[in-house]
Amino acid sequence: VTCGYTGIVSLENKDSMIRTVVLHSTMRVIPMLDQLRKGLQLYDLPKIMKTHQDLCLPLFVPGEDDEVDAAFLLERSRPVFSEVGSAKHQKEVNIINFLQDYLQEIEDSGIKDVTPEGLTVGRIMQWMTGQRHKPVLPSENKDFVIYMKFNHDCDTQHTVCFPTVSACSRTVTFPSAHLKTYTEFKNILTLAICHEQTFDRV
Repeated sequence: VTCGYTGIVSLENKDSMIRTVVLHSTMRVIPMLDQLRKGLQLYDLPKIMKTHQDLCLPLFVPGEDDEVDAAFLLERSRPVFSEVGSAKHQKEVNIINFLQDYLQEIEDSGIKDVTPEGLTVGRIMQWMTGQRHKPVLPSENKDFVIYMKFNHDCDTQHTVCFPTVSACSRTVTFPSAHLKTYTEFKNILTLAICHEQTFDRV
């Protein structure tokens, strides 16, 4: 009725009612779209939108971005820290800081185009959890966490320890004795991810 339909409301008049609603909506929307078009013309955007439709589409059509970025991975990380104030806790905090710097460096530098390893944040998450994308279902997304544990019992009698991964439980265990500097962390993690194995000792 608010759309201007004055006939009898019944199943027989269904098509007529639908036409009235569509006409009413169209007549309201067209002036708004026309005003938007005129505003976009001030910056010559319609021409850009025609030549780069794929880039402009997300600006006007809502969609879900399922690509993993550093913020998502860090947000879902759950470090299992030792007692606050202990020497172990400080090492663990340093390792998590190294991880944050590492993810940000990969994301910022576009390292996938520069190195043969083809590292991306998505590939790192796939190494940790078995999946490269954000969980699709809301229930999965809500419960999606990655546990970060630390192995302090490793000695330095061997050359290097690699992080171990349990993709089923989404748990990564970092060997604290071999990750004292960012350079060590970066080299060891890159090697572990690129060989796609859950190494222990070499």
